[in-house]
Amino acid sequence: MNIKLPKDGYHSYLAYTLIILYCAWCAILGGDFDVYLMAADKLKGLGNIYDPCFTKGSECLQYYYSPLFALVLVPFTFLPKFFIEFIWLMLSAYWLYRIWNLAKDHFYVDFLTKRERIFWTIFSFIFILRFVIYNFSMIQVTIFLMWATLEGLVLFRKSKHAVGGLIVSLACNIKLLPIIFIPYLIYRREWKGFAYTITFFTLSLFLPAFIFGYDFNNFLLTEWWKAINPTNKEFVIEAGLGPHSLVALVPVLITNTTAEFNIQRNFINLDLKTVELILNLTRLCFIALTLFFLKSLPFMKNDSKLKNFWEYSYLFVVTPLLFPHQQKYAFIYIFPAIIYLTYFFIADYKSQRRFKILSILFVVNALMFTPIIGSDILGRYVYDWLQYFRVLTYSILFLIVTLLICSPKKLTAILKSNEDY
Repeated sequence: MNIKLPKDGYHSYLAYTLIILYCAWCAILGGDFDVYLMAADKLKGLGNIYDPCFTKGSECLQYYYSPLFALVLVPFTFLPKFFIEFIWLMLSAYWLYRIWNLAKDHFYVDFLTKRERIFWTIFSFIFILRFVIYNFSMIQVTIFLMWATLEGLVLFRKSKHAVGGLIVSLACNIKLLPIIFIPYLIYRREWKGFAYTITFFTLSLFLPAFIFGYDFNNFLLTEWWKAINPTNKEFVIEAGLGPHSLVALVPVLITNTTAEFNIQRNFINLDLKTVELILNLTRLCFIALTLFFLKSLPFMKNDSKLKNFWEYSYLFVVTPLLFPHQQKYAFIYIFPAIIYLTYFFIADYKSQRRFKILSILFVVNALMFTPIIGSDILGRYVYDWLQYFRVLTYSILFLIVTLLICSPKKLTAILKSNEDY
């Protein structure tokens, strides 16, 4: 039997092969998923999975995820670690692909030629490649969280509230990042989606009690909150090189901190209580900025898929900024914003090029999200220097400004000005 591959079949098979090999390589090296499996293994003996930390080589790593996530992983502790982590990475590749397809459904894709659609796809992924690599090399859960949130939002729009609520609640349970979308559901009058999400989330907190009993489950929930409580002293000022969020940016500008480089970052030296107050006020400003993106009174639905996606994009971008202890891999959350802005500037270039300077600035800024900004290319000193001065966080803030300027109203005007619309 002669099987004819599609014209681009060989390219697709080459891409699939490279993805499989890369996932296998990352699984061999291991990552943060090792800690999740260690926690699950400890849970089998009814141990406290939040204290002490888990040792991996010379590192002491904390488990920050839910008791339910550790419980779900318990059966997989009997299987080879490589197999579990390889499967998770392959699923992560699928979830990333699924996010792309869910996103495309919010745009008028036919406006772009085939060549322009290829550019849209390529650059959307190139501009987040740095964070994709972080998530795969560290075997993280962030891609799953982003997919589950976006999938749930789309299901709510399709009136599949129970399934959507189950998916979003599971993401919220594993790690609290997606919980920022729950107030959004209320604001957009997605009552059923909100009700199902809250119900399933509450159930997920107490589901392990059926296995371990109420007292032990309550103990684990208390220990989990102790580990992730944003008021913890270590989450007020994060001066090291790893974290990138408002917690890592604002305090180092307004108080003296000791870190890897003996270079002053602060322009004023305030006491700890004042620093915490200013940090929380800054967070409130970014939360208030959500209202600008919503641009409507509360409890009103929005029928524009394009505007919906613009709103989602901001919420995804701002999430890792608001939460403490956010590492670089968390900024894979900029993917929806990158998809939106890449489409915006391609459409603008095709039409009247009203935003030519902004598009150039966007591309230059987006280089921060590519592997070009890496220790292998820049060298360890320059790379650490960029982290020390929070250049990545500033790039994320510029991305928000760009998203703010490139509204759906302006994008619609660009589309309507072109005869292909």
